[in-house]
Amino acid sequence: MKIGIVGGGISGLTTAFYLNKKGYDCTVFEKNDIAGGCISTDHIDGRIFENGPNSLLFSSKHIQFIEEVGFKDQLIEAEEVNKDRYILKNGKYHVLPSGPQNFFTNKFFSGKTKWKIMTEYFRKNTPVEETETVYDFFLRRFNQEICDYALDPFVSGIYAGDPGKLAIKASFPSLYEAEKNYGSIIKGMIKKKKENKNSGSTTERRTAYSFKNGNFSFVQKLINQLNVKTGFEVASIEKQKDKFIIENSQEKFEFDQVIIASDAFSSINILKKITPNVAHQLEQIPSPPMCVVHSVYSKEAVKNAPVGFGGLNPKLENSFTSGSIWTSCIFPNRTNAKESMITTFVGGMQNIDKTELPEEIIKENVAKELKTTLNISYPPIYQKVFKWDKAIPQYTKEILDLWEAIKSERLEGLHFTTNWSGGIAVPDCIDQAIKLTENFEALNS
Repeated sequence: MKIGIVGGGISGLTTAFYLNKKGYDCTVFEKNDIAGGCISTDHIDGRIFENGPNSLLFSSKHIQFIEEVGFKDQLIEAEEVNKDRYILKNGKYHVLPSGPQNFFTNKFFSGKTKWKIMTEYFRKNTPVEETETVYDFFLRRFNQEICDYALDPFVSGIYAGDPGKLAIKASFPSLYEAEKNYGSIIKGMIKKKKENKNSGSTTERRTAYSFKNGNFSFVQKLINQLNVKTGFEVASIEKQKDKFIIENSQEKFEFDQVIIASDAFSSINILKKITPNVAHQLEQIPSPPMCVVHSVYSKEAVKNAPVGFGGLNPKLENSFTSGSIWTSCIFPNRTNAKESMITTFVGGMQNIDKTELPEEIIKENVAKELKTTLNISYPPIYQKVFKWDKAIPQYTKEILDLWEAIKSERLEGLHFTTNWSGGIAVPDCIDQAIKLTENFEALNS
């Protein structure tokens, strides 16, 4: 059976890898000259710059996948300090409590907020619409301080999003289900853990990893084992009798089945002929721009900076950036021993206008902010800006309509595995792709 896969990001590549192992003849179409999607690594003067995800939260299932690809020996685990996460408050970074053991002694949250968290277990749930926003959900379950200094920065860090626009059911389904099924978030988590224990299944703790030569090195290893046509921008997909036709302006290819693994924006035109309603729903999903700014300092310059995974900046702090990853703290191999790298993020749904500034202005503002918030002594010795015009698809209430359209208008032989159909993170995309390949025969029976 011949299968066409549209999109050469991690979703499409993972799908092709496992379907090839099952004996299917897969061709991956990628519009860019280089496949990999959001996984993009630059090597400059001995430094490793990650323009996409810096670290990847892997479970044993993901490690098994990497081993099957033949790349396990290239994995590197993040330094222990990656567990320390900071939030900017009143112009200074404060470490968040890392667990119940230091929840009471940590002074980041007020006593009133700690009480709200402790008593959430007993708070009754209120029947709400499925489209309730993440912000409204957390305000209802907790209070304003949690929304301002926990929810807002984390939503910005994960989705580059606005908690007032994201749907809780789509963005954080486990929290939505916990309250819906058990009456509270904390109660739901406790009950779920107990149920898993009784059934013999456990929720495995994930570990942060990268690869020795950058995350794209793994993608390249995958590409080398697959049939990937780069520089092929799919114009449309049509079904003629029992075959699918994938074409661009110059070529046509015929397949028995097609899998959509492309980004949300690109998929709109691709799907207009074959499933117009899904294409229409996709048009409602925003993917805001994001600038990734890498700043390299001398070790001496950052000797007074806090140590940890990184810091997030709540909107209330009126910062230029949404936060930064203290790259060299978690992966020292990204620069030489005399340097330290910080990766900063500018833009997202709440700061789209800042991504439109000239590159030099962006660099200048980032350096100025890092100097103040991280107690940096000297200016950076090198800076680099990478802009994603369409970054992360936003899981707003409209995405629920999109998912419903995919289910209700299912066309035999057309499948989806994307970052807009079941989780935005790289591990989520891998999980979704593996699930599709495991169930592939059943889906076609």
